[in-house]
Amino acid sequence: MTASLAGLAFRRATVEDAPALADVLVEGFETYLEFAPAQWRVPAVEDVADGLATQLALPTVWCVLAHDGSRVAGYIAWLPAADSRRPTSEPGLAHFWMLFVRVPWWGSGLADELHWRARDAAVRRGFSAMRLFTPADQLRARRFYERQGWRLSDEPFWDEDLTLTVAEYRYKMA
Repeated sequence: MTASLAGLAFRRATVEDAPALADVLVEGFETYLEFAPAQWRVPAVEDVADGLATQLALPTVWCVLAHDGSRVAGYIAWLPAADSRRPTSEPGLAHFWMLFVRVPWWGSGLADELHWRARDAAVRRGFSAMRLFTPADQLRARRFYERQGWRLSDEPFWDEDLTLTVAEYRYKMA
């Protein structure tokens, strides 16, 4: 059964939200086990939380979460591409850092809502394009991004940090 958007509230994420966001991210990463190599491991929530807290403290990071009062249903984050872990000085480019939605909200429209909130915020801050990296074998995510108007940018490549092959997508804001 798909959960409803009706009971969700949206707000900017803070450093204090890092453990809850890490929990959602790790749940998302667990779905990677369907396609990841046998030796690939899901990171620990605590390790992810520390990294998220550091990033969320940066003034250039934009992150919004959706919650039902008791738990995070999903969240989205972006930052200037120049500040990302794969920096580029390309003018006007934002790095679409993360979009994770818990399984009960899959198909509810939550991912669409978060996507458009991020896009609108980036436009308001003067960005003209976005890029993202997603595992090349994460077909559900790739189909979602393609429905939203994202286009494959180049050939997939090996990501040393994620230890998976990833695809880069680009999105031009109108």
